[in-house]
Parts: sequence; C-alpha cells; structure tokens
Amino acid sequence: MTFPTVSLKRRLAAMLYELLLVGAVSAIAAILSGIAAIFLNPVSPRLSAFVTCLLMFGFWWYYFRTNWLLKGQTLPMQTWKIGLTDQRGVRPPLHILRLRFIWACVFIVFIPMLAYAGLRHLLNIPPMGAFGAALIWLILPWGFALFNPDRQFLYDFLAGTRLVDLKAGQGEDGEKAV
Repeated sequence: MTFPTVSLKRRLAAMLYELLLVGAVSAIAAILSGIAAIFLNPVSPRLSAFVTCLLMFGFWWYYFRTNWLLKGQTLPMQTWKIGLTDQRGVRPPLHILRLRFIWACVFIVFIPMLAYAGLRHLLNIPPMGAFGAALIWLILPWGFALFNPDRQFLYDFLAGTRLVDLKAGQGEDGEKAV
C-alpha cells in the first residue's frame, strides 16, 4: 500500500514536538561537552570546540538513527501518524537515513550558522539583527515544500525520502488496513 504525503500542518506540528526532544538530547550532549571542556580547554580551546561539535552531532545522529531504524519513526512522528519512506514506499536503508540527516543538518544548522557568522563578522551587523537575518535561511528547506509537487521538504527531496500519512492506511477502527 502506498501512502499519500502527510500535510504540511502535521509535519510542522511534529517538528515542534521534535524540537523539544532534540533539545533534551542536546542538553545531555552539552553536559558531556562541558565536562570535556574542563579538561580540553587548558590544552586547546579549538580541540574543545571540535569535541563539542562532535558530541552534539553524534548525539543527534544517534537519536534519529535509532528511532528511524527501529521503528521508522521518532516519537513525534508516531504521535502525528507520520511515516518515513523512500521513493518506493519502503523504510529507507541506513545510507539514505544518513543522507537525510546530513542534508537536514546542512539546511537547518550549517547554513544559518554561516549566515550569522558572515553577517556578524564580515558586515558588522549587531547580534540580534544577524540572528534574525540568519533565521530567514530556515525558510529554504521548509518553504521548498510549497513548490515541490509532492510537498516534501528540501532535505527529503535531496535524500530521496518522503514523509507519508499513516492515518490514510488505517480503517475507521484505527487498525491498519491490509
């Protein structure tokens, strides 16, 4: 059974819920980064910053990889009945999940960070103005869904994945249709 694309409204609602969980995962990584910084800052502040980045991205990848591989969904995706599939409608293999994660990090983390740094340090824009302008870049991955015929986010399009509506595959009693 092929499922239709889930609505943009449900995807954004799930994404807000996902932010809370990723925030908790980030907090754990930040605690470990702080402990590592105590030992690494006297040796090399750059090494400390690098370890912090590795821990943060490592924890994020572990969270998403574990959920996507075991259940095909994160908890917010389960709540909103959203499934992650590849273009054929089956659960994506690890290399596709990795690609989705990398593309999402590029568009949600790296591009806004680079925009902020460029605005702050090259154009001398005050922090709040640079932050606001950098957030405009977040329109790119999600705004792409308004122009894509399948209504997929840019990172899903590039990775070859789809977010599908699992409600469409359920009968009126809530059981999955065969």
